[in-house]
Amino acid sequence: MRFNIYKLLAPDFTIGKIIVLRKSIADSIRSIILRPNAESLSFAALMLKIKPQYTMVTNKNLWTLYNLVRQVNRSGLPGDIVECGVWNGGSAAIMAFADARENVDGSTRRTVWLFDSFQGLPPATERDVNVKRENYFVGWNKGNITNVKQAFCRLGLSLDHVKIVPGWFDATLKPATVNRIAVLHIDSDWYESVKIVLDVFYEKVVPGGYIILNDFGTWDGCNQAVNDFFSEHNLSDIDLTIVEPRTGAYFQKPVREGERDAGG
Repeated sequence: MRFNIYKLLAPDFTIGKIIVLRKSIADSIRSIILRPNAESLSFAALMLKIKPQYTMVTNKNLWTLYNLVRQVNRSGLPGDIVECGVWNGGSAAIMAFADARENVDGSTRRTVWLFDSFQGLPPATERDVNVKRENYFVGWNKGNITNVKQAFCRLGLSLDHVKIVPGWFDATLKPATVNRIAVLHIDSDWYESVKIVLDVFYEKVVPGGYIILNDFGTWDGCNQAVNDFFSEHNLSDIDLTIVEPRTGAYFQKPVREGERDAGG
């Protein structure tokens, strides 16, 4: 039987779950050491509620999502929160929590759109050069809608304004009635998946809104999809902020001359 390192380490199986758990604990300890204050302790408590069962996203990337949602709220930007690549809903719940933190009933002010196949990752292509395509297996990183709902409930959040859209991106993104986006979180690993999200949803991100790329620096395909999109749309002035050297980046959609300012 051919050895498959990706399957061995995937969170769908025991060893992968143990790795995610240990990394979650290490992330929380590091966060508290780096920011030994009440806010860090509060955020660490949030992490204990959703990791590792509901998210594989690093604490630093989750902290970024949390703060960018708060930033668009403080700026008064219109638009929804959209996540493409949901798994079990932990990162989406963190964004919704940031949006709802001032509302005692746990309701969000923005609609939260969640797109995922809930069948696992699609096969990688030749553009995903650092992935051995022969090691692909059906159900890799397969999420579960029930778990997504549980993640929101764990944080005391209402599901009233949450729209879960199951299916492959090429069938679900274009028909979706998403009008304006304030925060777009792309956590979809491969070239084709990242590229289609940018192709469909970038134009709907409001000027001053944020696009977060969870897999930038991790997978070559994600990096190439972003670079190709920037090139195709002449986005040479994008200021890409790296969250961690090998995982995670984000940028703010530029506000062009004549467009409303980011402050609303």
